[in-house]
Amino acid sequence: MPVLKVDLQEGFSGETVVLLLNGSEVYRGTPKTRTQIGFADTRSFELPSQQATVEVSTPRSGASRSMVLDLSQDLYVGVSLAADGSILVHPSREPFGYV
Repeated sequence: MPVLKVDLQEGFSGETVVLLLNGSEVYRGTPKTRTQIGFADTRSFELPSQQATVEVSTPRSGASRSMVLDLSQDLYVGVSLAADGSILVHPSREPFGYV
C-alpha cells in the first residue's frame, strides 16, 4: 500500500491545525515550527492505491486548503502557513529532508 506522509513545515506558531483525510479528522494539534529545520509535525498513512482528498485548515483564521491526491505510489505533502495566513501545499514523490 502506498504511504501518504503529510509534513507541517514553515509558519506554524501554536494555532490549531486540523487535517481531514477523505472527510475524516485524522489530526488536530497546535504545532510549532522549529525554525532551524523548517519542521513542525508529521503524520503518515498507509492507504490503498487510489485518490485521496486531504483538507488542511486553521479554524481560528478560517484558512482552508483542500486537494485531491493520486496515491498510485508513495506521496509526500509539505504544508506551510504563509505570512498572510494562507495555506501553501507542496506535493512531492520524494521525502523531504530535514537537518
